[in-house]
Amino acid sequence: MISSVAAAQTDSEEGSNWRLHPEFSLGAGYGLTKLKDNEFKEDEAAKKIFALVKFNEYIGVEAAYIDFDKAGNDVLTLDADGKSLAVILEAPINQYFSLYAKGGQLWWDADASIAAINASDNYDGSEAFWGGGAKFRLSDNLDLRVEYERFDFNISRDEFDVLQQDDIGMDVDFASVSLQFTF
Repeated sequence: MISSVAAAQTDSEEGSNWRLHPEFSLGAGYGLTKLKDNEFKEDEAAKKIFALVKFNEYIGVEAAYIDFDKAGNDVLTLDADGKSLAVILEAPINQYFSLYAKGGQLWWDADASIAAINASDNYDGSEAFWGGGAKFRLSDNLDLRVEYERFDFNISRDEFDVLQQDDIGMDVDFASVSLQFTF
């Protein structure tokens, strides 16, 4: 009886093979953003690179750079990018699949241009964001991530010239697929 319990424990430890120690990962992804605002309603491609430090199998910190690409309306075009820092909480379902949630801060920068008067300016901000996703283990060091993130961009009308009637408050939904390499 004792030997069968010990054998089962050894099998489960070897079989799980889920990395139970601190790890460092780098990754890159590609996805689509959907901008939701009264005046901006566009879907654009976006690119992302990230570094992740996991302290154990459940908790990690991710730093990322995201290029949101250009979005515009009849008057204004914005070209935005940002850097983020997030805490990731991961729930391993089995040795090949896990779900995760994240929350953190985005520091964004946007170049704005108004074609009608050939004017441009730069805006920046810092907003909280959240997200979640699923991670699929492809090999010992390579994972596929499918992820959704929600960002907010808020620009006060006072920062704009007279052509912009209202504050700009955009919700940016970002759905992406990434490859993550763990060292």
